[in-house]
Amino acid sequence: MEFFANKFNGKFLRNVLPGETVDVDFVRAAIAYGSDASTLIENCLSNRRRLDIWMRYDHTVPVAPHLLRKLLAGASSNIFCSLVPDVLHSKVIWWKGYGAYVGSANLTDRAWVTNIEFGVFLSELELDESGGLEEISLFFEQLEHCDAALPLTLEIVEEQEQLQKLRQDRLHAIDWESKRRRSIETWGGPAEVASRKKALDAGRAKFIKEWAEGLTFLRALAEKAPEYRPKWMNEDVPAAWQADQFLHAYYYNEVVDGVRHPFEEFYLKNRSDPKGASDRALRWWSGLAEPPSHEDENCHVRAPIIREVLAKRRIKELTLEDFVRVCQANHSTMDHVRRMRLNTLGVREEADELARGAAFATWLWGKRNQQGESVVDLLQFVLDGGGSSDLPRRIFEATRSDERRLPHFGINQVAEIAGWARPELSPPRNGRTSKGLRALGFDVRIY
Repeated sequence: MEFFANKFNGKFLRNVLPGETVDVDFVRAAIAYGSDASTLIENCLSNRRRLDIWMRYDHTVPVAPHLLRKLLAGASSNIFCSLVPDVLHSKVIWWKGYGAYVGSANLTDRAWVTNIEFGVFLSELELDESGGLEEISLFFEQLEHCDAALPLTLEIVEEQEQLQKLRQDRLHAIDWESKRRRSIETWGGPAEVASRKKALDAGRAKFIKEWAEGLTFLRALAEKAPEYRPKWMNEDVPAAWQADQFLHAYYYNEVVDGVRHPFEEFYLKNRSDPKGASDRALRWWSGLAEPPSHEDENCHVRAPIIREVLAKRRIKELTLEDFVRVCQANHSTMDHVRRMRLNTLGVREEADELARGAAFATWLWGKRNQQGESVVDLLQFVLDGGGSSDLPRRIFEATRSDERRLPHFGINQVAEIAGWARPELSPPRNGRTSKGLRALGFDVRIY
């Protein structure tokens, strides 16, 4: 946690902007007022990060037209702007995978440098541990579903330019005249207070729809994968696993460029023909003389451990020792453990990766959700609580609902485990899977 108050404490918001070496999945911002077309915008452009930003619309020209024009022009570079009439007043920026700023600063030079502002930056880990990651995700989902929000258009930019000139030329009666000329009626805000339940219901519906579409893409790849199986992969590896490891190899060897993860650039290039991009990548995959990034170990060693330990006949009698093996074999779990605080895990700094994975499994083993369920109960619910068509709902309930979710056991971990343990239901899916799919041109969301 770090506080920013400009000259009052010597810490400026611009210093929190992540450099190119920071792995950021995407950027979302909701900032009411703005005139700074550099800082945040240029940081996203120069590091090729997708930015979805919501700003305010009204007759007083809350966002400078030159900034609106830059945002509009940025659509081809993954900069997307929506406008919320009259009531948007938030100042929040979320760099997914890095952290979030919440405070008083608008997107202006004065706010970021000379004004007396106050705000706080929370790392992704701090957000996760406090439950804030869920809250900030819900906030932006609400903005996405806001019926009053408008996509930025050239017509709106030109209207705001006219209103700005009007306000400059006719200072007297400026509010009345400009309000009369605006094209969109004044909005008094949401008609009702959105309850947390309604927000979760909306998020659930959107998640299930998107996840089901993502599964369709994955299953299509799984149907093709055996035809392109590399010679070093065993014939008995399930097609669902083959598809996942194809995406694993493609993402880490064809998309990742040093410290950069330009999957959005690949998406823009391939979105017109994801099938063609997939076929080309599958041919590349089939010709690999050896696994480029441990895909053989993942398919021949790690995945079978999870499938064996979580088999229907064994899962009810799952022991802590079994669960330790599951966590150590699951890629997204170990990736999450690397980012956890050592005092949360209860280990010393010299503890190796396997020891930290074991500590995490032990820590989670003792946790209970609001319904009194253990991680074993949760896994049984996800893996065997229904058919494949209901799997997205079960994953959502297990990881997002207040009643069922457990700390530090999120969507990517649970969905990946499900794919290893029950490949007949679904291929594994984690953040890397989604990035690989998106790089191939498929319109999937990164979780």
